[in-house]
Amino acid sequence: MGRTAIYEVDVAHGGETWEQAQAMIIDALDQAMYGYFKAVRVIHGYGSLTGQSIIGPRAISLMRHLADTHNARFAKDNKNPGVSLIWLNKPASKKQAEEKLYYTSDSKCAPRSDNWFDQALKASSKNKPN
Repeated sequence: MGRTAIYEVDVAHGGETWEQAQAMIIDALDQAMYGYFKAVRVIHGYGSLTGQSIIGPRAISLMRHLADTHNARFAKDNKNPGVSLIWLNKPASKKQAEEKLYYTSDSKCAPRSDNWFDQALKASSKNKPN
């Protein structure tokens, strides 16, 4: 596809759980990097029907983290509050692209059950009054 296409994934409108949405976002980033797409567009929703979004805030947090760790840039879609993008930077060389770490489920770098996001959720739940 080259550097002109945007890889798109919808993680909020098929009844996905957060765990499924998280895996879909990580897989989409992996596929976009492998396929040399210029960006990943994640449709995560914003809670327009229920008034609150379960996946949206978590997806944004995950996408910010992934952008930081992959020499990319996170941005919200200006036209739709339920959409965010990770803009991928073109690697300097093919060797550099091959050396990039991908977060696939069978990778050594796959998120563990005690990853940064789960730790943050645990810490915030401990700080809440009963």
